[in-house]
Amino acid sequence: MVNLLTFILALLFIYAISYTLYYTACVFHSTKAKRFLIKQKCNAAAEPNNMIVIIYARNNEATIVPLLEALNKQHYNKENYQIHIILDHCTDNSSNILEFIGGAKIWRVGENAPVGKDEAISWILEGLLSYQNVDAFVFLSADRYIDENFLSSISANLNDEKIVIGSTDYLVRHKTFVNAIKTTYHSYIDRIFNCGRSLMGLANVVDSNIFVIKKEVLDDIKCVDFKDLNSELKYTTLLVRNGFIPKFCPLIKTYTSIDNYKDRKPSISFKISLVWNCLSLIFKSKPKFCEFLFNTLAPNFWFLFLIYAGLLSFTNTYELTNFKLINFNLVFFFFALLTVSFVVSLFSSKLGKKNIIYLLTYPLYSLLKICLHIPVVSTVFDKITNQNAEEEKEMSTVDVCVTDGKNNIQCKLDLISESGLVRAVFRFKKKKYSSSSQIRMLDAIKEVSDKLNEHGFRMKICQSCGYFNLKMDGSTNMVKGYCNRLVVQKESEEPLDTILWNSCGYYIPQEVNKIIDINSVRDNS
Repeated sequence: MVNLLTFILALLFIYAISYTLYYTACVFHSTKAKRFLIKQKCNAAAEPNNMIVIIYARNNEATIVPLLEALNKQHYNKENYQIHIILDHCTDNSSNILEFIGGAKIWRVGENAPVGKDEAISWILEGLLSYQNVDAFVFLSADRYIDENFLSSISANLNDEKIVIGSTDYLVRHKTFVNAIKTTYHSYIDRIFNCGRSLMGLANVVDSNIFVIKKEVLDDIKCVDFKDLNSELKYTTLLVRNGFIPKFCPLIKTYTSIDNYKDRKPSISFKISLVWNCLSLIFKSKPKFCEFLFNTLAPNFWFLFLIYAGLLSFTNTYELTNFKLINFNLVFFFFALLTVSFVVSLFSSKLGKKNIIYLLTYPLYSLLKICLHIPVVSTVFDKITNQNAEEEKEMSTVDVCVTDGKNNIQCKLDLISESGLVRAVFRFKKKKYSSSSQIRMLDAIKEVSDKLNEHGFRMKICQSCGYFNLKMDGSTNMVKGYCNRLVVQKESEEPLDTILWNSCGYYIPQEVNKIIDINSVRDNS
């Protein structure tokens, strides 16, 4: 029993000091961030790369339009890049507006239902990889904003690297305490860990929202894997195993709303499974692959704190006669080194005094998120927050019918307006799904509909009906529309006014009566 305990303590000790040394190295190298700017300036005059920009969109009309306009106005020779936009089962007005703006090749996929980001991009790559005189592919999410030097920065960095990952800055309309914690923590991770790893020549996990890869790498790897965060980690492992190191560059900037914020952390079970399945490869692989593999199991704040607290407490009370290397003084030294490195990182990250408070609050925020996944706690929290916010928001509830193609299920849809933004919350018994905060109710309901469609269900409301056309009345919220059923069936010359969430017994899926142009109907009648 004593030997087993000693063995466990030894493993925890090695694990803790390994991470401490790694963290210290990241902090040290992050102080040399000026190297990114120096390298980019040195490469600015190099021959430009020929690039293909691939944008995946699903009802991103509000952001895809300014994104295309920004790409068309780049300080980069238009002859050196092409723009390809994938519209995956888009039911908004994206297609018409994008074709009006021009400058991009539009690909429409998902006639009956969304095919998904990974499958859509893989499909288009089959054709684009055969293009001649292409140096690199740029994958960009449709919810991003960029500046006019975006492609110039990419081209300059591609002269030294084969795979580059760009940075993301979050735009905050309403600065709440939680939003401040999220943005501060994200900036800290970028400036310390991502920059540090890149300057050490180590691999960063792929981010398919802003990802650049040379054609020669794709010709070798022959695939992308952008299905979800777990897939991106697996794809990075594949790249590193084959000697291709994705590098983070903070100068390749994109911007998006804080509503799109995601903790880019694959599931713990997936990471453990990935490491376990790759263990047999470590003796046949280069050191950078081994480092990347084991770095996927890096501890979070609370786990590392518990390890050091346990080691300090145990070594202060007991002496390990069989393993004298583990003693209180040595454990305390590495704990002090970790603490000093963190203090240095606060200055190196240049977050500012106020943001340091937000960063120090992040561990508590992360612990709260874990607690909120406990059913009882989440129920109590929802009741408290709903009571506090009751006076600050307006909400109405409508009955909606959901079908799986055979059966109809009666559900509820809450339409919520608060702080100038709107949300739609779908409820069925004790289950519910809430959209993110949106500017338009049109987008909020669409987000809920898309989520239901992914699980084989459809809301039988006007917005998803084949007879429905949106009314472009100049309002921000855009909740009004026309029902063209009577016009199509020659029973009337004028469509009926309706709103997004109305329903009736004449509902037909959009793909059945996919395009009903009211003007053409009137011309033919």
